[in-house]
Amino acid sequence: MVCFETTQARNARKRPRKVRGLIQWPSPFHILSMFPDYTNPTDRPHCHSGFDSLLLQEVTQFDYLGLRLDPMMTMKVAVASIQEKANTGHSLAFAVSYSLRYNKHHSNPTLCSSPVEMLQLWKPCVLSHILLYLCYISDEAHVQTLQASLNTSLSTTLHVYGHPTALLVDTGIPPLYIIQNLQLAQLRFRLFSSPLATIQYFLWQLWQPLLKVVPLDTLEDRMQTAIEHVDPALRDPNSPLPHNVTLAKPHNKEKSYKNSLATQCSDQWRKHFDLSLSNPP
Repeated sequence: MVCFETTQARNARKRPRKVRGLIQWPSPFHILSMFPDYTNPTDRPHCHSGFDSLLLQEVTQFDYLGLRLDPMMTMKVAVASIQEKANTGHSLAFAVSYSLRYNKHHSNPTLCSSPVEMLQLWKPCVLSHILLYLCYISDEAHVQTLQASLNTSLSTTLHVYGHPTALLVDTGIPPLYIIQNLQLAQLRFRLFSSPLATIQYFLWQLWQPLLKVVPLDTLEDRMQTAIEHVDPALRDPNSPLPHNVTLAKPHNKEKSYKNSLATQCSDQWRKHFDLSLSNPP
């Protein structure tokens, strides 16, 4: 169970208050049972006699759908959890790649595994953890931290210690900020193309009058910014969709739209690569 509490309410609850001239601390959160309990009426930390209660423990972090969050939603705990999972996957991929690199094949002692096989081993062990919740991370510094972890893990696994951008180009892995823009644009398409009777479409209609006044770094604002980078033609939701998306079946429209964004993301990646070449380390 997750109970949202504003900063003002939490600060007021943490401070003592005067009740009939006596200083008392506000009572913590309790859950009252549905059925009365008359066993020990004097041994209860609340004033509701006859009902058993369960004290709710306040935590500094919690897991929601696999994503670790903190009460203020700063995403620092989430990034640390992602890095922990990626490091665990990297240890597994590195151990297996070491075995494949130096253990000889029983029928051909001169044959070793190729870097392509090691890359295919590394992707599900490390890359999948970094990309899973990437679109929910709003701080650019956190994205750069994950990018540095990705570059280090990839170079260590493949034993290639050169320019990180060149290694990403060779392996076909775009920078994380480009992948994040793609995920946000895909999420935006999922919202406004959902059936009319769904919660997603209701939220999309609820956001429309507020898109111009929403605070920066919110999910709605970041979706608008991402669509301007990867697909400016679809900035207006009423604009026509690409031809391949229009002809696709309803359950394949989002996948077709994601494939149509591949060209725009490739152009953005090429600009990033040219910029990196013009400014070598």
